[in-house]
Amino acid sequence: MIKLENVSYTYMSGGPFEKKALDNISLEIRPGEFIGIIGHTGSGKSTLIQLLNGLIKPDGGKVIIDGQDLSDKNTDIRAVRFKVGLVMQYPEYQLFEETVLKDICFGPLNMGLSQKEAEDRARFAANMTGLADELLDKSPFDLSGGQKRRAAIAGILAMEPKILILDEPTAGLDPAGRDEILFKIRDMHKRLNLTVLLVSHSMEDVAKLADRILVLNSGRIEMFDTPDMIFRNSTRLREIGLNVPQITRVADRLREAGVDIPEGIYTTGDAYRALLPLLKEADGNK
Repeated sequence: MIKLENVSYTYMSGGPFEKKALDNISLEIRPGEFIGIIGHTGSGKSTLIQLLNGLIKPDGGKVIIDGQDLSDKNTDIRAVRFKVGLVMQYPEYQLFEETVLKDICFGPLNMGLSQKEAEDRARFAANMTGLADELLDKSPFDLSGGQKRRAAIAGILAMEPKILILDEPTAGLDPAGRDEILFKIRDMHKRLNLTVLLVSHSMEDVAKLADRILVLNSGRIEMFDTPDMIFRNSTRLREIGLNVPQITRVADRLREAGVDIPEGIYTTGDAYRALLPLLKEADGNK
């Protein structure tokens, strides 16, 4: 589905502020995978996702999406962008139509679909993202922060992309809104068999959702493996300015204090399953 071959990208090449954002990276992502992307600020995350959507072209190497080389002059970049849905950070700032329904319809109409086809897709996408029908006739500016975020994601989803890329989709949301968005993303991934790339600063989120995690460091691939294998390298993560999930640190401290819990705890669900038998045992010994 996604293949990068020796891809590099440099900002302001040849100038006094030249900066190499990506340095000779290669990777493959299979159809239907859920990939978490993490890295410190300036590691190359934003550059990578812009390359995958064809917003920028590499200085060297190939970006191949569904068998199409984006640098090939014969590749229809517009068609690729319909295939690769990119939800930028704070996407609600891009809402502009009179109603939520019209806003979600904008992408499908731009693809050349009829008004009915666009509305059918918009209503389906709104349902998938958890927007109630009664909200569709409202102005998008009357929605809550979480509702605006879902409307923006629905606008991308209505174009029926094969690949959904989300850049910090929960940024700025309260805990309830954050959990709702993550639940919907996980649900969409499973029900629509989407290939999902989630850029996040939250180690807990990528541990909970991702099949594999891509760790970028100074424009290079530091690690690309399962959450379990990534977070076992906690020392290296700290060296490059990252960390393991907070619940993992709590579990480590409990283990150091003599509590018999296993390693490999990366989510609150993992901790709950590990601690519940111990709590029941302690309660039974009273």
